[in-house]
Amino acid sequence: MRGEPAQGLFPEVTAPAAAHTGGPYCNVALNRPMRCEYTYAVPESFAETLAPGMRVAVTFAGRRSVGVVVSLADSSDISPKRLKAISDVLDPAPILAQELLDLTQWMAAYYACSWGEALAAVLPAALKREGRRRTVAMLAVESHVGAAQLAELEERHPKQHRLLRTLLEIDGSVERKDVLRRLGLSDSPAKSLAKRGWVRVDNVEAASDDLLGGEASERTRPDTLTDQQATAVESLQAQLDEGTYRAFLLKGVTGSGKTEVYLRAIEHALSQGKGAIVLVPEIALTPQTVGWFRARFGDVAVLHSRMTDVQRLSMWRRVHAGECRVVVGARSAVFAPVANLGVIVVDEEHEPSFKQGNVPRYHGRDVAVMRARKAGAVCILGSATPSLESWVNARAGRYGLLELSSRVHGGPMPHVQVVDMRAEMAEVKQSAIFSRALVKRLRAALSRGEQGILFLNRRGYSPVLWCRSCGETVTCADCSTPMNLHKRHGRLVCHTCCAERLPPSDCPSCTAPGLRFLGAGSERVEDLLKQQLPEARIRRMDSDTMLRREDYEQTLEAFGQGEIDLLVGTQMIAKGLDFPRVTVVGIISADSALHLPDFRAAERTFQLVSQVAGRAGRADLEGHIVIQTVAPEHHAIVQAARHDYGTFAGLEMGQREELAYPPFGRLIRMVFEDEDEQRAQVRAQHCADVLRTHLASLDLTILGPAPAPFSMVRGRHRMHLLLKTSERPEGAEQVRTLLVKLAHEKGPTRVQIDVDPVGML
Repeated sequence: MRGEPAQGLFPEVTAPAAAHTGGPYCNVALNRPMRCEYTYAVPESFAETLAPGMRVAVTFAGRRSVGVVVSLADSSDISPKRLKAISDVLDPAPILAQELLDLTQWMAAYYACSWGEALAAVLPAALKREGRRRTVAMLAVESHVGAAQLAELEERHPKQHRLLRTLLEIDGSVERKDVLRRLGLSDSPAKSLAKRGWVRVDNVEAASDDLLGGEASERTRPDTLTDQQATAVESLQAQLDEGTYRAFLLKGVTGSGKTEVYLRAIEHALSQGKGAIVLVPEIALTPQTVGWFRARFGDVAVLHSRMTDVQRLSMWRRVHAGECRVVVGARSAVFAPVANLGVIVVDEEHEPSFKQGNVPRYHGRDVAVMRARKAGAVCILGSATPSLESWVNARAGRYGLLELSSRVHGGPMPHVQVVDMRAEMAEVKQSAIFSRALVKRLRAALSRGEQGILFLNRRGYSPVLWCRSCGETVTCADCSTPMNLHKRHGRLVCHTCCAERLPPSDCPSCTAPGLRFLGAGSERVEDLLKQQLPEARIRRMDSDTMLRREDYEQTLEAFGQGEIDLLVGTQMIAKGLDFPRVTVVGIISADSALHLPDFRAAERTFQLVSQVAGRAGRADLEGHIVIQTVAPEHHAIVQAARHDYGTFAGLEMGQREELAYPPFGRLIRMVFEDEDEQRAQVRAQHCADVLRTHLASLDLTILGPAPAPFSMVRGRHRMHLLLKTSERPEGAEQVRTLLVKLAHEKGPTRVQIDVDPVGML
């Protein structure tokens, strides 16, 4: 059995082999990090029905595996005696159209992975194996279990303690896979708790999902559009009538009616018999969002990461059968099998969550553009704060530019007040979490029966435990990150690997007593806010309190009905929320991400501040934003306060162009991980040397290797190197080919390739 190189990704110069007839043969892509597809003989019983896009069972490396047929042939350069035959055909007809086969082939070439790995991103988990898992394992605490059992586990079985504590907090059933992933645990603690008789495991056909059974929104279709909305809709409809590919950047301030433009474009596509895909960030995928599309289009398919395998497969099959022509979902919904695709919308296209964190490390926005190109569809990228990549593409004419510069109701943008917390603390003679201006605004809003949102992009109570004697901070034993205090549980928690420990009384480094907790997280903000405003009804929204999707939805529903006055939270409250009585937004520490070792730090800060600020004053009530910072002069803060994207983009692009960073250059990052630090260093240096030797003739800069900003994660030391090249590089195929070969050299060091990384940590 031999494999054929994937076309265009791993070209090999070899003498042409003699062709063997006697087919048919099929080339199969397997979900393995291999540089080729594999050729199998097709038995006569399957010859008439087999087609590209169908799944087959094959024997590979002595084991039965599921692969996807990507092509058929009547001849092969491999002797028939050396070829194995496919074992079974798993589908009566192709489940992947040629459009998706072409798209995944491009992904494999661009993101330096195998075709099989790219195809695995397209298929629901249930279709990646032969057996169909029809049940979901749910965990629930037995009724007799409580504080006594929890105390029994505290010292000797910390992982079981963490799981049982979380299940008690949930106070209901939760999918096993979901809670274990959230806590960074294996199956072992769950099995141990089940053996003790403290936790019950129920296998159910499907778990409930509010998004799947949600109702349509009461939001009505407006009779008229603003002039700018009408212009945008006319441009999109004209492109749909033309029937050819075009990407548009819809740049609209918060509250300007971008969603209505999406809806009108989709309406037009449906009238032509075409389908649509709408991508939104996972945290913005709420019943409110889905309800808007159901109100307009009725039966809408929903795809998101919290669905069970059974739910995802069922929804995927409905879309494949043409029962749902509109799909709303998070990143992976870009691969929904929508036939005759007319429109792809990427809402909040600047969001880093559209980047996949594991193989294939694709960017949902860029894949959406490429899918639209291959399908001859219209792609709409929407944002109030576009990524600089999309902004440059629009200004260069590669994307059409549509702008909505004013809010739908004609009201002004919210008033912004920037508070220099250095001066604030000097005046009050003590450290402060809330400025006097913010407290004053909140009190005034509460007196009028209005609502407020307080944002801090950091969970927990205090992010740093610091020793005054030696200046060291308490870090995780397995990660190079500080341990965060979670006061409610009395634990220090690593937000990288989820490890926990009791707070030490003395410094682990110098044994000096008197450790101090510095800084604030969302838990501390909630605690102090209750002290400042005891009359207010306050709720916190972060991953520590929103343990199930139902918690998230119920909190938002209560907030929308006025049962909550103040909402405190992290990124999950930063976007996608539209509540008319929110008039005050406080950004507690606007500059917390400004000084991270990431060239996108300023852009992220500007976007986050702007998006959070956009939650206020969305109806007829005047909005007020209080931005608290210790860097009030930074251009990201200054321009966000002015709602001035153009000036910010101009300043930021000047710096990027000088350093040849995106969008004026391309990046590829290699990360090396090993339990042995020296081995990681040696492997990284070897790769850097080979790249410098073999790519010397190309316009390419190789930076590093150097320790990654997070130099250790889960007990593995990390090194990285960065390849910088021009915006449209020569020899890109040669670079990716060499990178993949280096990454797959034998050895214990793990090597990751990230094309177009969105973060450097």
